[in-house]
Amino acid sequence: MRDATVHKEDEISIIEKRSAAIHNADTRLDNIDLFKEKDFLEIALKTGTDKVLGNKHLAGCLENPPKGACPASGTDAKNKFCRPFGHFYNTVYQTWLGKYSTADAVPFQFMEIGYYQGSGFEAYTKFLPKAEAHSIEISCLPKGPQSEGLWPYGNFAIQRDSDMYDKLRANSRLHCGDANKVSFLNEVWSEQMNRIDAPPLKVVIDDASHESEHMVASVFFWFPRIEPRGVMIVEDIQPSIADRFRTQFLPQMMKDMHFCGNNNFPDEQCFPTLQPLLASIHCEMHICVFERNDEPSVELSMEDSIPPSNALDADNQCMKYT
Repeated sequence: MRDATVHKEDEISIIEKRSAAIHNADTRLDNIDLFKEKDFLEIALKTGTDKVLGNKHLAGCLENPPKGACPASGTDAKNKFCRPFGHFYNTVYQTWLGKYSTADAVPFQFMEIGYYQGSGFEAYTKFLPKAEAHSIEISCLPKGPQSEGLWPYGNFAIQRDSDMYDKLRANSRLHCGDANKVSFLNEVWSEQMNRIDAPPLKVVIDDASHESEHMVASVFFWFPRIEPRGVMIVEDIQPSIADRFRTQFLPQMMKDMHFCGNNNFPDEQCFPTLQPLLASIHCEMHICVFERNDEPSVELSMEDSIPPSNALDADNQCMKYT
């Protein structure tokens, strides 16, 4: 028979080992939670943003006759994913922003262009809890003629959640102005975001007017200011007022991404302020991601922050091979 003292010591040793194993298991589980990405689709469906509502309405719109949120203009679309109201952007946001959604993510800055009523912004902030999140919205300007730098149609931004609106305004996170004016963008950037104590700007999303001219204005101002390996995302690049963005601007960006500048093969950059900073372009239906390479962010002059004349004109020298 084993000595009772030894047996007791063995029991204590076993208990200690089990406790250590449980602690290690808990630690591993904690680490798993620490690294676990949040689910953008789940969050966005709860806030009601149209960024993901195509997933909710697609099945009904494929029935005959269509049922649910199926705009009349889309019911006969050859591409079935164009039939429902809403988009399928969750795959892009999960892929490109998922790493920023974890509990151990490093703090960073985020800029949304086009707050509207805030359902998209709410989804972003719940998905990206470590972000210092900013947004720009034109409708919260004082009421008056647009020709005088005012807004005549009412404040959309305050309608859905006035408490969130008031908090964002008080904390200088919601900036009221015209995102197509480089002077206003520079004011927001230099006075509110480009601070000594600010985390790095990693994500900029354009979801504002969807007009081609405004979309390229966003890219030319913000893309150089994004830190290495950050992203510029442009939404709603469908056949509409955004048509020239997809048919004129995108081909030039794609061409620049493959630029070499070898004297044996005459070539020109389409966009000299963007090409040296561009790592990749990833597009899904109606949304594109422009990824920054490892070059440091650039503080361009006001003049160089404005789109060049060929931004929406692909019929120019840079697109010709000689």
